[in-house]
Amino acid sequence: MKKAPWHFLLLLILAGESVFILPFVLARVFRPTVLEVFGLDNLQLGLCFSVYGIVALLSYFFGGPLADKFPPGKLIAVALWMTALGGIVYATFPNYTILKILYGYWGFTTIFLFWAPMIKATRVWGGSNSQGKAFGFLDGGRGLVGALFGTMGVLVFHYLFHQKFPS
Repeated sequence: MKKAPWHFLLLLILAGESVFILPFVLARVFRPTVLEVFGLDNLQLGLCFSVYGIVALLSYFFGGPLADKFPPGKLIAVALWMTALGGIVYATFPNYTILKILYGYWGFTTIFLFWAPMIKATRVWGGSNSQGKAFGFLDGGRGLVGALFGTMGVLVFHYLFHQKFPS
């Protein structure tokens, strides 16, 4: 069997971190801003994360069998699109109740639809001889991409802030 090209793994790395930007990275990097804009306190944001966690926990049990029935690429694409659709709702600055529903929705899209297919695609990419390398690149690459996204976000925020409020 011919091994998949490197760009497949690079796309998995990008998707593997990108899917978590809306539910986690924004609130982690810009926590004070997110709390202020949505009118939340830390407890309320934590409860949104709890809803995500409960849905995600249940989704782990059913995502694997789903990934065995459908091609990983199709499931990953659906998960990315559905997560992005949640971003449209997020961009409307919904109230606290809608945010809890949205975080539950993201728990479904990022875990039920995305996580197992990503793991399966990584395992397939690694083949029988390169599992450690495949998962090492996936995890290390996701960390690097997350750090780069956070850095870019802070730079954009800094630039926009200084345009609006010059020193």
